[in-house]
Amino acid sequence: MVNHDGRASPKDIVMPRLTRLSARLLPCLLPAALVAATPALAHPHVWITTQAELDYGPDGALRSVRHAWTFDPTYSAFAVQGLGQSPTGSVNPAALAALARDNADNLAEQGYFTLLKVNGRKVELGTAADPSMSFADGQLTLRFTLPLKAPLAGTASLEVYDPTYFVAFSLAEGDAVATLKGAPAGCRATAHRPKSDPAARPAPAATGMSEAFFEALTAASTYGVQFANRIVVAC
Repeated sequence: MVNHDGRASPKDIVMPRLTRLSARLLPCLLPAALVAATPALAHPHVWITTQAELDYGPDGALRSVRHAWTFDPTYSAFAVQGLGQSPTGSVNPAALAALARDNADNLAEQGYFTLLKVNGRKVELGTAADPSMSFADGQLTLRFTLPLKAPLAGTASLEVYDPTYFVAFSLAEGDAVATLKGAPAGCRATAHRPKSDPAARPAPAATGMSEAFFEALTAASTYGVQFANRIVVAC
Protein backbone atom coordinates (compact mmCIF):
# COMPACT_ATOMS: atom_id res chain seq x y z
CA MET A 1 0.00 0.00 0.00
CA VAL A 2 1.25 3.50 -0.86
CA ASN A 3 0.27 6.58 1.10
CA HIS A 4 -1.11 9.68 -0.60
CA ASP A 5 2.35 11.25 -0.51
CA GLY A 6 3.81 8.31 -2.43
CA ARG A 7 5.55 6.66 0.51
CA ALA A 8 5.11 3.01 1.47
CA SER A 9 3.05 2.51 4.60
CA PRO A 10 4.76 1.13 7.77
CA LYS A 11 2.71 -2.04 7.42
CA ASP A 12 4.15 -2.72 3.95
CA ILE A 13 7.67 -2.16 5.27
CA VAL A 14 7.18 -4.70 8.05
CA MET A 15 5.09 -7.34 6.30
CA PRO A 16 7.83 -8.77 4.02
CA ARG A 17 9.67 -9.84 7.15
CA LEU A 18 6.73 -11.75 8.58
CA THR A 19 7.33 -15.01 6.72
CA ARG A 20 10.55 -15.76 8.60
CA LEU A 21 9.85 -13.94 11.84
CA SER A 22 6.40 -15.40 12.32
CA ALA A 23 7.96 -18.86 12.38
CA ARG A 24 10.12 -17.83 15.31
CA LEU A 25 7.63 -16.81 17.96
CA LEU A 26 3.92 -17.09 18.51
CA PRO A 27 2.85 -17.18 14.84
CA CYS A 28 -0.78 -16.46 15.67
CA LEU A 29 0.08 -13.13 17.28
CA LEU A 30 3.21 -11.75 15.64
CA PRO A 31 1.79 -10.08 12.52
CA ALA A 32 -0.13 -7.57 14.61
CA ALA A 33 2.77 -7.05 16.98
CA LEU A 34 5.26 -6.37 14.23
CA VAL A 35 3.02 -3.78 12.62
CA ALA A 36 2.84 -2.05 15.99
CA ALA A 37 6.54 -2.28 16.82
CA THR A 38 8.11 1.05 17.71
CA PRO A 39 10.63 2.28 16.94
CA ALA A 40 10.26 0.57 13.58
CA LEU A 41 12.34 -2.57 13.19
CA ALA A 42 14.32 -2.00 16.39
CA HIS A 43 15.21 -4.99 18.54
CA PRO A 44 13.69 -6.34 20.63
CA HIS A 45 10.18 -6.36 19.16
CA VAL A 46 8.31 -7.93 22.08
CA TRP A 47 8.75 -7.67 25.85
CA ILE A 48 7.67 -10.50 28.15
CA THR A 49 7.66 -10.58 31.95
CA THR A 50 8.02 -14.10 33.30
CA GLN A 51 7.00 -16.00 36.40
CA ALA A 52 7.60 -19.68 37.07
CA GLU A 53 6.25 -22.36 39.35
CA LEU A 54 8.45 -25.40 39.96
CA ASP A 55 6.47 -28.49 40.89
CA TYR A 56 8.03 -31.24 43.03
CA GLY A 57 6.83 -34.76 43.73
CA PRO A 58 6.57 -36.51 47.12
CA ASP A 59 10.06 -37.91 46.59
CA GLY A 60 11.55 -34.42 46.38
CA ALA A 61 12.25 -34.64 42.65
CA LEU A 62 11.41 -31.79 40.27
CA ARG A 63 8.57 -32.87 37.96
CA SER A 64 7.60 -29.82 35.92
CA VAL A 65 7.88 -26.09 35.35
CA ARG A 66 4.78 -23.94 34.95
CA HIS A 67 5.44 -20.74 32.98
CA ALA A 68 3.39 -17.54 33.12
CA TRP A 69 4.44 -15.02 30.45
CA THR A 70 2.87 -11.55 30.41
CA PHE A 71 3.25 -9.56 27.19
CA ASP A 72 3.78 -5.81 26.96
CA PRO A 73 0.66 -3.63 26.54
CA THR A 74 1.39 -2.60 22.94
CA TYR A 75 1.85 -6.18 21.79
CA SER A 76 -1.21 -7.28 23.74
CA ALA A 77 -3.46 -4.57 22.33
CA PHE A 78 -2.66 -5.47 18.75
CA ALA A 79 -2.75 -9.18 19.41
CA VAL A 80 -6.37 -9.11 20.52
CA GLN A 81 -7.54 -7.11 17.52
CA GLY A 82 -10.04 -9.07 15.50
CA LEU A 83 -11.27 -11.03 18.51
CA GLY A 84 -14.39 -8.88 18.70
CA GLN A 85 -13.49 -6.99 21.84
CA SER A 86 -11.99 -3.62 22.77
CA PRO A 87 -8.25 -3.41 23.57
CA THR A 88 -8.96 -3.15 27.31
CA GLY A 89 -12.16 -5.17 27.57
CA SER A 90 -12.76 -8.87 27.95
CA VAL A 91 -11.78 -11.27 25.18
CA ASN A 92 -13.68 -14.31 23.97
CA PRO A 93 -12.49 -17.26 26.12
CA ALA A 94 -12.71 -19.68 23.20
CA ALA A 95 -10.47 -17.43 21.09
CA LEU A 96 -7.93 -17.18 23.90
CA ALA A 97 -7.95 -20.95 24.37
CA ALA A 98 -7.28 -21.49 20.67
CA LEU A 99 -4.43 -18.95 20.71
CA ALA A 100 -2.89 -20.63 23.74
CA ARG A 101 -2.93 -24.05 22.09
CA ASP A 102 -1.47 -22.79 18.82
CA ASN A 103 1.25 -20.78 20.51
CA ALA A 104 2.29 -23.63 22.81
CA ASP A 105 2.56 -25.91 19.78
CA ASN A 106 4.71 -23.47 17.83
CA LEU A 107 6.97 -22.61 20.77
CA ALA A 108 8.15 -26.22 20.74
CA GLU A 109 10.31 -25.41 17.72
CA GLN A 110 12.26 -22.96 19.87
CA GLY A 111 12.52 -25.24 22.88
CA TYR A 112 10.03 -22.95 24.62
CA PHE A 113 12.94 -20.48 25.08
CA THR A 114 13.64 -22.51 28.21
CA LEU A 115 16.89 -24.04 29.43
CA LEU A 116 16.61 -26.20 32.55
CA LYS A 117 19.56 -27.79 34.30
CA VAL A 118 19.63 -30.03 37.35
CA ASN A 119 22.97 -30.47 39.09
CA GLY A 120 24.60 -28.68 36.18
CA ARG A 121 23.25 -30.97 33.46
CA LYS A 122 20.74 -29.98 30.82
CA VAL A 123 17.35 -31.59 31.34
CA GLU A 124 15.16 -32.87 28.53
CA LEU A 125 11.69 -31.40 28.66
CA GLY A 126 8.46 -32.86 27.33
CA THR A 127 5.74 -31.25 25.26
CA ALA A 128 3.91 -28.27 26.74
CA ALA A 129 0.74 -29.20 28.59
CA ASP A 130 -2.31 -27.29 29.85
CA PRO A 131 -1.79 -24.12 27.79
CA SER A 132 -4.09 -21.23 28.65
CA MET A 133 -4.24 -17.52 27.99
CA SER A 134 -5.85 -14.62 29.84
CA PHE A 135 -6.30 -10.93 29.09
CA ALA A 136 -6.49 -8.50 31.99
CA ASP A 137 -5.60 -4.84 32.50
CA GLY A 138 -4.69 -4.56 28.83
CA GLN A 139 -2.12 -7.36 28.85
CA LEU A 140 -2.06 -10.95 27.63
CA THR A 141 -0.63 -13.72 29.79
CA LEU A 142 0.25 -17.14 28.38
CA ARG A 143 0.55 -20.08 30.78
CA PHE A 144 1.78 -23.59 30.05
CA THR A 145 3.46 -26.49 31.83
CA LEU A 146 6.71 -28.14 30.75
CA PRO A 147 7.08 -31.61 32.28
CA LEU A 148 10.48 -33.18 32.79
CA LYS A 149 10.77 -36.40 30.83
CA ALA A 150 12.23 -37.91 33.99
CA PRO A 151 11.84 -36.28 37.44
CA LEU A 152 15.16 -35.27 38.99
CA ALA A 153 16.33 -34.15 42.41
CA GLY A 154 19.09 -31.64 43.04
CA THR A 155 19.96 -28.00 42.43
CA ALA A 156 17.85 -26.68 39.58
CA SER A 157 18.71 -23.78 37.27
CA LEU A 158 15.98 -22.36 35.03
CA GLU A 159 16.84 -19.87 32.26
CA VAL A 160 14.41 -18.17 29.89
CA TYR A 161 15.72 -16.14 26.93
CA ASP A 162 15.52 -15.73 23.17
CA PRO A 163 18.88 -16.50 21.47
CA THR A 164 17.98 -14.07 18.67
CA TYR A 165 16.85 -11.28 21.04
CA PHE A 166 13.67 -10.81 19.03
CA VAL A 167 11.93 -11.11 22.38
CA ALA A 168 13.20 -9.50 25.57
CA PHE A 169 12.37 -11.62 28.62
CA SER A 170 12.54 -10.16 32.12
CA LEU A 171 11.72 -11.58 35.52
CA ALA A 172 8.73 -10.35 37.48
CA GLU A 173 9.47 -8.30 40.55
CA GLY A 174 9.11 -9.55 44.10
CA ASP A 175 8.56 -13.03 45.48
CA ALA A 176 6.12 -13.95 42.70
CA VAL A 177 8.96 -14.44 40.26
CA ALA A 178 9.29 -18.08 41.33
CA THR A 179 7.16 -20.31 43.53
CA LEU A 180 7.93 -23.84 44.69
CA LYS A 181 5.11 -26.37 44.89
CA GLY A 182 5.69 -29.44 47.04
CA ALA A 183 9.42 -28.78 47.33
CA PRO A 184 11.37 -30.36 50.21
CA ALA A 185 11.77 -28.27 53.34
CA GLY A 186 14.67 -25.87 53.08
CA CYS A 187 14.49 -25.37 49.34
CA ARG A 188 14.90 -21.78 48.25
CA ALA A 189 14.53 -20.04 44.88
CA THR A 190 16.87 -17.18 43.99
CA ALA A 191 16.43 -14.90 40.98
CA HIS A 192 19.48 -13.86 38.95
CA ARG A 193 18.93 -11.03 36.48
CA PRO A 194 21.31 -10.18 33.61
CA LYS A 195 24.12 -7.83 34.57
CA SER A 196 23.27 -5.55 31.67
CA ASP A 197 19.81 -4.05 31.53
CA PRO A 198 18.59 -4.59 27.95
CA ALA A 199 16.64 -1.32 28.08
CA ALA A 200 19.81 0.60 28.96
CA ARG A 201 21.96 -0.82 26.17
CA PRO A 202 22.72 1.25 23.05
CA ALA A 203 20.30 0.86 20.17
CA PRO A 204 21.43 -1.61 17.46
CA ALA A 205 22.02 1.27 15.04
CA ALA A 206 24.41 2.91 17.52
CA THR A 207 26.44 -0.27 17.82
CA GLY A 208 26.61 -0.90 14.09
CA MET A 209 24.20 -3.85 14.26
CA SER A 210 21.55 -3.63 11.59
CA GLU A 211 18.22 -5.41 11.38
CA ALA A 212 19.92 -7.76 8.92
CA PHE A 213 22.30 -8.77 11.73
CA PHE A 214 19.41 -9.88 13.90
CA GLU A 215 17.53 -11.57 11.07
CA ALA A 216 20.60 -13.72 10.43
CA LEU A 217 20.58 -15.02 14.00
CA THR A 218 19.18 -18.49 14.63
CA ALA A 219 18.12 -20.48 17.66
CA ALA A 220 21.71 -21.74 17.82
CA SER A 221 23.16 -18.24 18.25
CA THR A 222 24.58 -17.03 21.54
CA TYR A 223 23.72 -13.33 21.27
CA GLY A 224 20.66 -13.51 23.48
CA VAL A 225 22.43 -15.42 26.25
CA GLN A 226 23.72 -12.15 27.72
CA PHE A 227 20.10 -11.21 28.50
CA ALA A 228 19.18 -14.55 30.06
CA ASN A 229 17.24 -14.54 33.32
CA ARG A 230 17.97 -17.38 35.70
CA ILE A 231 16.18 -18.88 38.69
CA VAL A 232 18.22 -21.18 40.89
CA VAL A 233 16.56 -23.53 43.36
CA ALA A 234 18.86 -24.99 45.99
CA CYS A 235 17.69 -27.50 48.58
